[in-house]
Amino acid sequence: MAEDFRKQANLSVLNLTQQEIPVVVEDTKTRHPYIPVGIIMPDDFFSNVTEAYNNSTTNAACIEGLADLIYGRGLYPEKDEYKETFLKLLPQEDVRRVVFDLKLYGNAAFQVYWNDDHTKVIKFYHIPVQNLRAQKLYKSPKVEAYYYCTDWSDQKALRTKIEIPAFGTSKEKMEILYIKDYSPGKFYYSLPDWFPALQFSFVEAELSNLHINNIENGFLPLVMINMNNGIPAPEERDTIEDMIVGKFTGTRNAGRFLLTFNDDKERQPTIDTISTDDLHKKYEYVADYAQDRILVAHRVTSPLLFGIRTATNGFSSNSEEMMTAYSIMQTLTVQPFQTLLINQIDYALTEGGYPDSGVQFVQLTPIALLAASAEKTGQTVEEVKSDIGEASENPAVTDIPGEDVGGELGPPEERLEIYR
Repeated sequence: MAEDFRKQANLSVLNLTQQEIPVVVEDTKTRHPYIPVGIIMPDDFFSNVTEAYNNSTTNAACIEGLADLIYGRGLYPEKDEYKETFLKLLPQEDVRRVVFDLKLYGNAAFQVYWNDDHTKVIKFYHIPVQNLRAQKLYKSPKVEAYYYCTDWSDQKALRTKIEIPAFGTSKEKMEILYIKDYSPGKFYYSLPDWFPALQFSFVEAELSNLHINNIENGFLPLVMINMNNGIPAPEERDTIEDMIVGKFTGTRNAGRFLLTFNDDKERQPTIDTISTDDLHKKYEYVADYAQDRILVAHRVTSPLLFGIRTATNGFSSNSEEMMTAYSIMQTLTVQPFQTLLINQIDYALTEGGYPDSGVQFVQLTPIALLAASAEKTGQTVEEVKSDIGEASENPAVTDIPGEDVGGELGPPEERLEIYR
C-alpha cells in the first residue's frame, strides 16, 4: 500500500542511517586463527580510527601535539656510558613512531631482533600496529603470536599473512613486543584514550563536507521546483533534473537566474524557498561542541598549548596560568604514556641482556611557555632551557648506524622490507 502511494504521488523517500555510540568488538568466535577487531564491520577498528585522525582537524592537532610531548627530546639511558650502544639498539625515529601509534591507536609494537644464540637483543624496529592481529588464545593465557598483513581488507593479501611470535615466547630470530594499556572489557587490544570522541571527530569531518557542498552549490537557498505541466516519463524526469543541477549548482553558477517559458500562467513552475534562516548558528554550535568534546577526551587543559584557540579556552597568555595548564597535562596525560612505554621497553631490555638500563624520556617544554618565562624573568630562551634542565640540542636526531643483525634471515634491509 505504501509503495503504491509513493508511486502515485511521485515521491522519493530517503532513509537516514541511524547512528549509534561506537562499540569495539573483539570477535573471539571467529573461524580465523587471529582475532578481528571492529566497530561497524568485523575488522574495521584501525581503519575507523585512522579516518577519525585524517578527517578531524582538532583531533589531528591533539594527537600530533601530545605525541610530540610524550616523545619529548627522545628516550635515553640514565647512564651515559650506555648511550652509544642504546642508540644503535633502539633508533630514536622508531621510538617516535611507536609513541605516535600508541597515542593514535592505543596500541603499538616493536619488532625485536635477537642474536643467533637468542641470548641478547640486538635491534628494535617499529612495526605498524594496524597491520598486526593477535593470535586467538587456545591453551595459554597469554597471546603467543601476532599475524602481519599489509591490508586486512584484501582477501588476496590475507593469504600472504605472516605469523610472528610474541616477545618472550619463542627462540625465533624476530619477535613482536606489543605495547598496550588496560581497557575494561578488552583482552587482545586496547582503546585509544580519546576513543569516546570518535563520533565527534566524524562530526567535524561531516561539517567540512557541509561547507564544501555549500560552496559547490553557490550558497543558494534550498528550493523546491514544481513542474505543473504534467508528469513526464522517468527517463525524461532524470534528464530535467540533471539539466537543472548542471545549470544552477556549483561555485561558477552562483547568481544565475531561472528563466521559464510557459503556454499560460497556470502551467508556470512553482518555486518554493525552504527557509534556512540562522542555520549557520546551529552548525557553529555543533562545531564548537564537537571541538570541546574532542579536547576533553584528550584531556587538553589549554588548547593554546597546541595552537588551538577557542572562544572560552579558560586561559589567558599569562605565563603562570600556561605553566599550570602544562603541568596538569604532563601529570595526567603525558607521564602515563611515558610510564607505559618505559616499563615495556625496560622489560624487553632486561630480558634481552641489558639489565638496569634505566631508560627515561627527556621532557619537552612548548616554546610558547619558554618564551613567556623568558619575557617574565628577563632571560633568553636558552637560559630558561638551561634552568629547567633541558638540552637545546637533541643528540638523538643524528642516527647512529646499527649493527648488522645478520643471521640466516639475511641483511636487515632485505629482511625488513615487508614489515617497514
